[in-house]
Amino acid sequence: MRAQPPHSLSRRLLVGLVIVSFAYWAVVAWFTVRDSVDEVYELFDVHLAQTALALLRVVDPDETDPVMIPERGPGPALETILNQWPHLPERLAQTRAGKASQGQPGTVAAPVVTGSIRSMQQEYEKNLRYQVWNGEGVLLLRSANAPAIPMTLQDAYSETIDLHDRTWRHYAVWDQDRHFRIVVSEAYDLRNHLVRSIVWHVSSPLALGLPVLIVLLWFSINRGLNPLGVLTREISRRKPDNLVPLDASNAPGEVRPMVLALNELLLRVSHTIEGERRFTSNAAHELRTPLAAIQAQLHAVRRADSAEERKQGLEQLQRGVARSTRLVGQLLTLARLDPDQLLPDSSLVDLGEIAEAVCAELAPLALQREQTLELAVEPGLPQLPGNADMLAMLLANLVDNAIRYTPNGGRIDVALSHYLFGLMVEVSDDGPGIAASQRERVFERFYRIASQDQAGTGLGLAICRRIADLHKAHMTLTEGPNQRGLTASVFFPG
Repeated sequence: MRAQPPHSLSRRLLVGLVIVSFAYWAVVAWFTVRDSVDEVYELFDVHLAQTALALLRVVDPDETDPVMIPERGPGPALETILNQWPHLPERLAQTRAGKASQGQPGTVAAPVVTGSIRSMQQEYEKNLRYQVWNGEGVLLLRSANAPAIPMTLQDAYSETIDLHDRTWRHYAVWDQDRHFRIVVSEAYDLRNHLVRSIVWHVSSPLALGLPVLIVLLWFSINRGLNPLGVLTREISRRKPDNLVPLDASNAPGEVRPMVLALNELLLRVSHTIEGERRFTSNAAHELRTPLAAIQAQLHAVRRADSAEERKQGLEQLQRGVARSTRLVGQLLTLARLDPDQLLPDSSLVDLGEIAEAVCAELAPLALQREQTLELAVEPGLPQLPGNADMLAMLLANLVDNAIRYTPNGGRIDVALSHYLFGLMVEVSDDGPGIAASQRERVFERFYRIASQDQAGTGLGLAICRRIADLHKAHMTLTEGPNQRGLTASVFFPG
């Protein structure tokens, strides 16, 4: 299976920011164009209406303002209208003559065609036209580009499509006496051209600025992520045995939690390695003595002259092998419990049944020493979450130590009872006990009291403490009953 290439944080940030920036600009541009288009159409409509009203005043000077006058901006001045449509003044007399002759039957004024619209741009002349009609539907006046038929039959604003598929916007208005009807039309081409110009001016900054934005974002992101590069280079230059914490004082706020987490990890790794070194050193020291004794005993057996000497040598050799086997077993047990780990194979266990099994297994050893081993289990004890094998090892080590260090004919009591909101296990004996100053030190690996004459490895209580810690239990050593011996107590919270 081919491994996927690693994701680049800077590339993801760059792509994300560019997409967000482009989307934001697109939304803003869309609203800007939409509002601008609405504004352009409104301004053109107002200008169209005001042009028609101004033309009406030119045609009929006696006409007052019609009922409805657009209020958006000032209307075109009279000289503006005359400049837009040349030959208009010289035709006013004919138009007014047509008005005067409306009352004479059979008299119809011929339509007057004025010159093309004069504007600063020739394109504008093609897009604006007008017509002047009298009340009887006779065309009196029109621009050169206007047709001889009505451009629209509707008053006010309307739209039509001509034979060339061009859309026109019209505004038609009557005078108050309905003697004249003014129609002014404007092609949508002019409006669409202005709309396209607005869209181009709005979108062109993005087309020109997007590459610049990408470069600036790329530079800013790389500069912002530079502390990660510095941290990476610092870690890559370190030697494998350099577990000194990283300097978090100059780290940015976003990187600081990661640096602190790395420092905690380095500290835990350092403690683990140091513990492993100490464990290996102590294990090598402890194994050296029994292995040397086994080698000496084997040499003595080979040089034995009699069968009795050979038998004694073999017995010593067997005890040495047994002691080494016990030591290796305890070392392996302690290694399985280190470093810090979660409790394996946890389930609800009955500590009373485990205690009965342990005491039954070790009872023959107590009988050999003529000791009394008694177990007392309070009824109704709750089950505890834990590992049954580890808890059996814990009790076996405590009871075995009590049997070993209690003189012949002594007494060992194992009690399980309710205590506060949990369960208490106590193993008491009437042996020599342990001085108060040394009760914590005996939990250290390979630590043995100098005055003890019993064989041991110094690992039993260390294993017990570690198992108790894994079960969130608290283990202590106190003076035994009647101020004699020792009591090992393990409290399991409920």
